[in-house]
Amino acid sequence: ATGGYASDYSEDSLLKEHRPDLLKYATTNNKGTTGDGHKLALAVGAKPLDLDDVQVHPTGFFNPQEPDNKVKTLCAEITRGEGGIVLDS
Repeated sequence: ATGGYASDYSEDSLLKEHRPDLLKYATTNNKGTTGDGHKLALAVGAKPLDLDDVQVHPTGFFNPQEPDNKVKTLCAEITRGEGGIVLDS
């Protein structure tokens, strides 16, 4: 368990390698989830398992002042369950 790699949009991104279809979406992971632990393990010969299984959470808070920010704040399940309105653009 290395914390994931869903915030890695670099050229050698594991997300780009294993799930390029998800690169167009923002992430609710913090900016530190760049797959460094995975990359270290792979560099010394570890065998990857299920790196194409990436959890995608459908709701994140959108900041209109930073529309291109790839990192969003997770909108908790309780917010949606308590009368929050989810808009589909």
